[in-house]
Amino acid sequence: MLKSLWLLLFITTSIFANSELYIEKIKKHLSSQLLKTYPKMSINNISIKRYSSLPREFEKYQLSEIYISDNNLKREKGSISAIFKDGKKKRRLYYHFEIDATVDVLRANQYIQKGKTISDAMVDFITIKFTNFYQIPITSYYINRYRARTSLVEGKILTTKHITKVTTVKRGDKLTTTLRDGGVIVTFQTQALKDAHVGDIIKVRRNHKSFFQVRIISSTEAVVTQ
Repeated sequence: MLKSLWLLLFITTSIFANSELYIEKIKKHLSSQLLKTYPKMSINNISIKRYSSLPREFEKYQLSEIYISDNNLKREKGSISAIFKDGKKKRRLYYHFEIDATVDVLRANQYIQKGKTISDAMVDFITIKFTNFYQIPITSYYINRYRARTSLVEGKILTTKHITKVTTVKRGDKLTTTLRDGGVIVTFQTQALKDAHVGDIIKVRRNHKSFFQVRIISSTEAVVTQ
């Protein structure tokens, strides 16, 4: 009887230890994903609790995969799931998490007109508590590289929703376009039919009947693609 009780205690302790070990692994994974999404985040604490029941003989299972949705990465409270396998047997367990963290963000310190390139003078760097974000806040990387997609009021926290990449070429811009055919090189003027960045392939128009697919190589030059 005593031996059976010790065996039961050992198995229970083993299962509990494995469960706690996996929670730590899940916590590290969540932390890694958060810091990848928010490079300027400071994490104070992450708490994770399992709300799925453990399968029998859980000590035989191994953690296989961890899933967290993009939407859950925008919340201070949410859920995360993990796949455990024992041979061909597979079990998904669910966990609830709470995050205590702060994030450095950019806030408009003035009215920013639509189309204006975001500059240092237009924003302040502030630290806010991580709560629930509908869009990912931008970092200093975006300054001078992106412009306002819409007009922004003073005090607005800038997110990926509010900006768009500064374009090298705008629709309607004139381009010196080069066509190479064997040893023959022909250069002529075309008009961009959409906004584009260096390296983008877009359609341009030479006249009302001649259209070409080109690769943008600068703000004024393009090369016809084969």
